[in-house]
Amino acid sequence: MSENLLFRGLEVLGLEDRPGLLPGLTVYEAEIEAWNQRLGLVSLNGPDDLVLRHFLDSLAPWALLDGLGFGSLADLGSGAGFPGLPLALTFPRVRTVLVERMERRAAFLESTLSVLHRTDVNVLQRTFEEVKDTFDLVTFRAFTPLEPQVVKKMKRLLTPGGRIAAYKGRRAVIDAEVAGLGPLASGVEVIPLTVPFLDEERHLVIIPL
Repeated sequence: MSENLLFRGLEVLGLEDRPGLLPGLTVYEAEIEAWNQRLGLVSLNGPDDLVLRHFLDSLAPWALLDGLGFGSLADLGSGAGFPGLPLALTFPRVRTVLVERMERRAAFLESTLSVLHRTDVNVLQRTFEEVKDTFDLVTFRAFTPLEPQVVKKMKRLLTPGGRIAAYKGRRAVIDAEVAGLGPLASGVEVIPLTVPFLDEERHLVIIPL
């Protein structure tokens, strides 16, 4: 990881002074590099991809999420830990659960959390439909389209007043997915995001309970 690029990105986002965030992300990056070739955790097409398309992309809506006021978070289909693990490093007081059904990826997450000394973040190796707990915020990124049956199942994981925060790309695709939700689209917000140094469409889709 270009630590300078990451630091400049955190500056743009207003996170450069967040205690422990840059060191934590640096350790996290080293773990991804150590495991990625064997497990295929993330697809990287350039030297800056990990910083831009994963770390900064995950953190781009942090201020929006902070404004929602949440004390617990579940990241569904967490994979290599995006966006849940960068958010856990940003919000250390939030109870965070990374939900990943694949054993090898769950093992990577467990190992990384151990190296980071984050015993307060839990990994659940199961499908999100099997999760029994409830959370103030449910996140996912590159996990599933917004389909009625999926959204209904995710809403079961929300506490009263909770929200789903879906990381999405192009607005045209989002509009088509939201239109297909029917009554479930009530109250949905689509908020444009800016990822530092990345000139691509990004949006956060907020779905209330």
